[in-house]
Amino acid sequence: MPLGPVTAMASRGLISAFGAALLMSCASAVAVGRAEDRGSGGAYGSREGPIPVLVLGEDRDPDTLPRHDPAFRRVVAELQAAMDRRGFRVVDEDAVAAGLGWRRPEGRDRLDLLEVAKLANASERGADRVRAVVLFRIEGSVTDLAYTTRVELHLSGDIVDAVGNRFLGGFDLPAETVSTAGRCRAYACASQAVAARAQDLATELGAVLATKLAHLAPPASSGPVVAQLDGVYTVTIRHLAPENAMAIVDVMTREFPGYRSHALIRRGAALRRYEYVTTADPATLERWLTLLLVDMGLDPAGPVALSVRPGEIRIERVLPPDSARPAGGG
Repeated sequence: MPLGPVTAMASRGLISAFGAALLMSCASAVAVGRAEDRGSGGAYGSREGPIPVLVLGEDRDPDTLPRHDPAFRRVVAELQAAMDRRGFRVVDEDAVAAGLGWRRPEGRDRLDLLEVAKLANASERGADRVRAVVLFRIEGSVTDLAYTTRVELHLSGDIVDAVGNRFLGGFDLPAETVSTAGRCRAYACASQAVAARAQDLATELGAVLATKLAHLAPPASSGPVVAQLDGVYTVTIRHLAPENAMAIVDVMTREFPGYRSHALIRRGAALRRYEYVTTADPATLERWLTLLLVDMGLDPAGPVALSVRPGEIRIERVLPPDSARPAGGG
């Protein structure tokens, strides 16, 4: 089928209170804005929905705040609230674990936490799926001196694209030292002393986060700011005539919403495989691909099987050309 008619069709149809207060305040400085999707090249997961984010904390190192400490949960809750206020859809780890029957072990490192995000996405439950993962860790040390207790805390972390496997940025606050009024050997006592300084520290960390997260938003416009992340798909086309395979790729790169770039990975007699980068979500891609294939006479309900999943698109002829419907092509 010539490329012209296909393209024309697509154009028509297609530690403590310190951590809690710090994280809550820092989000107010983030310049991401609302994450609603206003167009067809929208945020991951829904054409008109916000980017789903999962907040997780490391606690394997002996110097990090352990997750069983009540302060750990306060940190998570405040950061979740901060991300929610900025327009992201916050996915709660406890809710995901309860729904899937997981038991969460103590002492997890960065790799463990990224596996949590991957497993959540692999569940194929819409409410569990995440795109960005915010990983944080609070490292601290307490030194008991003759007349006071010195507390040193260090908050750091990073943001990862859970689907595209990309590092999206890190945040790192310089170590902060606080001395208590008198000796204070209890952990809770030391935490309370640090809380008094949390607001100033939050301002500093907020500036760092604003810089690191700003790239989630497109260039400033007169309307609301929209947060978008590029999705990287592996597109596999099997057993289609070369002219049909090239026509599909041509329309995907010229006419589909959200297109960023593409590259050929492999070309064989019956197989073509591409890297395809787009801001369009899987539902949008599935709709446009279905319209395209039907127009080409390659109806997904007939001779061709279409599969669209986050990170993967497969188009494969399952019936030989002579078994296709009279209006079929390719």
